[in-house]
Amino acid sequence: MDHDTRLLDITWRIAPGPAADFARPSVAGTARTAPALLMRLAARRLEGEPYSPERLERARRAMMGLGIFSFVRAEEAPRLDEAGRLPVHFEVQERPRHAVGGRFGYETNYGLTAGAYWEDRNLFGGAERLRLEGEIARIGEAGIEDATYRVFATLRTPEFMGRDLQSVTQFGAVRERLWAYDRDAVLASLTLEHRLSETVTLAGGPSFEEGRIGRDGDMGAYTLFGVMGGFRYDNTTNPLDPRQGQRFSISVTPFYSGVDRNYFTRILSIGTSYFDISGDGGSVLALRAALGSAPGAGRDDITLDKRFYAGGGGSVRGYIYQSIGPRDAANRPLGGASLVETSVEWRQRVTRSFGIAAFLDAGSVGEEAKPDFGALRAGTGLGLRYLTAIGPLRFDVGLPLDRQKDDPSFAIYIGFGQAF
Repeated sequence: MDHDTRLLDITWRIAPGPAADFARPSVAGTARTAPALLMRLAARRLEGEPYSPERLERARRAMMGLGIFSFVRAEEAPRLDEAGRLPVHFEVQERPRHAVGGRFGYETNYGLTAGAYWEDRNLFGGAERLRLEGEIARIGEAGIEDATYRVFATLRTPEFMGRDLQSVTQFGAVRERLWAYDRDAVLASLTLEHRLSETVTLAGGPSFEEGRIGRDGDMGAYTLFGVMGGFRYDNTTNPLDPRQGQRFSISVTPFYSGVDRNYFTRILSIGTSYFDISGDGGSVLALRAALGSAPGAGRDDITLDKRFYAGGGGSVRGYIYQSIGPRDAANRPLGGASLVETSVEWRQRVTRSFGIAAFLDAGSVGEEAKPDFGALRAGTGLGLRYLTAIGPLRFDVGLPLDRQKDDPSFAIYIGFGQAF
């Protein structure tokens, strides 16, 4: 120590401890959840692995990802056990078992959409999540009697068959009255999801649909069997208001029609990128692109609801839902065997609670399976965002730049969360 300058020199002497692997973790704080489930989930990621703070945090986030805990805290033991391994203890707190919620949206040329759900977050004590939900759409456009109804029951089961898989079992019924087609059907599917990492997920499984589909009351029976395979990458942090990162997904579903005895495959890939230009989330450039193709059958052999359509919120704003692409003699959309969509949106925060957006969307639907890039129809517009703690309330006005017959001069969209 230098008394004249009042400065003190300090030397730190660090003696690192021995390298250690994780011991089998312990868990406390569960009320309904089976501790064995959490022990297995954490042990798979930690036990016998070399000590790493990042590995410990990934195990903690895997528990939080079950969706049934309000917090998960990891505590390392102050010393190694007799085998020279590091014990870790997880303390958890369960969220309320039941939850209810709702959502809404509005388009001037489509009407009001409203939905509600009820969820049991821990049905049998194994973090199974059962959700019952219903939706009614096109309210006010064609009256309640011609509205679109959807009801679904979805059961998510983690650690399916004791493995690092999540099963998603879904049953549902739909009554759709759309501009392009009418459909009454029951649906069932089983999807297995496996997370290769925190950003990469593989999924696949069978599906079944049966019902009637057609136009203007001329409904024909149809039965579809499908097997879906999918890949998803997502390194964004906020699903309702992403400000940085990328998302990419591709799904490939071969279908067999039990009525027509024909096959076709539906392929859809969607990619989005978000660039935080200002570095604080105040100025964000958002990009989106989608490509779809249905090889294996002619367009007219593809079931009406499995054809590709474009137009409307989440697609090309300013146009009527499903309106872009080939049309019949009555000027109604026929759908297509391919899809191209692209969007550019600038999102600017103005105050702490409000933001604005400017966007340009474009899309095309082709009669052949090869995507048609030469028939793009574009829409542009401005939007207002009210920024809440969980996501933005969105108000967009879209203008079609390549109007067809009966297309409106503008469209208004109201919803929760960003358009993409």
